[in-house]
Amino acid sequence: MNKRIIWAFLAIATWILLLGIFAIAKDFSLLTQYAKECASLPVALGLLFANIWCYCKTERTWQGVYLFALSWAIFPLLKVINHALIAWHADEWLTQLDQFSWQGKILPAYFSYENHEILTDILASCYFCFYVLVIGSVVLYANKRRTQMAQLFFNGLLLIYVVGYVGYLSLPAAGPAFYSLPDTGTGGGVIGRQLINIVKQGVTGMDVFPSLHTALSLFITAFLWRDGYHKIALVLLPISTGIVIATIFLRYHYGIDVLSGMLLAGVAFYYSRASQP
Repeated sequence: MNKRIIWAFLAIATWILLLGIFAIAKDFSLLTQYAKECASLPVALGLLFANIWCYCKTERTWQGVYLFALSWAIFPLLKVINHALIAWHADEWLTQLDQFSWQGKILPAYFSYENHEILTDILASCYFCFYVLVIGSVVLYANKRRTQMAQLFFNGLLLIYVVGYVGYLSLPAAGPAFYSLPDTGTGGGVIGRQLINIVKQGVTGMDVFPSLHTALSLFITAFLWRDGYHKIALVLLPISTGIVIATIFLRYHYGIDVLSGMLLAGVAFYYSRASQP
């Protein structure tokens, strides 16, 4: 992998870990209030040391996998950090920017998933497939980890996470569903309603800008196409498109988040093509 990507991600991960430790030290009640989130702290610390150990070895083919695991391990800590340390949120600013961009209304305000149960279920299913898409692609390239394409894949993937976490910390925001357009508690279909309830439990309150659902879905689909997996990419294209639409339709992102996610996907795709391990 590219050394700059490795060290950039380790730097942002270390910063998030330090913030998480400081938040818990500031308020020990978080250990019970956010027990599951705090439990990710020792896991993340272990993965951080595993990444440093892997980097010090001559053979670094597992580095991308370890970094990806670390990217998921530190995510729950954002909820703890948001609760204890974040006093300012960017929702108002993102709302104003979105209103300026979409003729006076934020983009999600043009849709009402409560009145479209079948469409909501379809898009909610796509939204859930995001996790299968990401994990499946990581497993694929973990098995090909000794190839240059695998190294380039992880370069692009981790670049997205680096920019994403910097965005979360710089412009912490909860998103329309938890700021200006809350769920009404009715409609939305069977699958949609279950997903909405699951997301409510896992939301960190600061993971909106940019949309990593958008960036990762588009990047992975495009990279698979470039790597010769044309049939898989064609199958994934409508799912990836559905994921992007779902982030707006279900009110999890502002329009500007999705646009920034598209731009980030393009940058990561170009970087993964141009960079060398």
